[in-house]
Amino acid sequence: MTRRLLAWLYVVPGLGFAISTLAVLAYLDRRGELPMTPFGFRLLGSTVPGMGEVRLTPVGRALAWVLVGASVADAAIGVLLSSRRSGARRLAIVMAPITFGLAVLFQLPALLVVAPLRVLLVAIAGGGRSREA
Repeated sequence: MTRRLLAWLYVVPGLGFAISTLAVLAYLDRRGELPMTPFGFRLLGSTVPGMGEVRLTPVGRALAWVLVGASVADAAIGVLLSSRRSGARRLAIVMAPITFGLAVLFQLPALLVVAPLRVLLVAIAGGGRSREA
């Protein structure tokens, strides 16, 4: 059961953040600013210096594309974890700080919670095995 939950915790947010980040980038290209939420903040807008609050700076835009790539990688890791592929746990652990760092930079609360939770579950799921087959 833990593996199935773990796979979903990688695949669903991975696809969700990849698709939504692409949509935000398309909106930015079309309108020249980041979309506003009903809650009064801009999607992918960041108070981190150099990222951009209303529109992304070149650094912010580049990091948004890194977020797309990391999200696709997370989704792929979920698929690998569900099929018990060799090296999937290792990939999950390597991607964790990248995903968490992007969540901090873009101030993405859902990913700030999910990223550490996934690493914890990877540790729990792999706790009984010294090596993956």
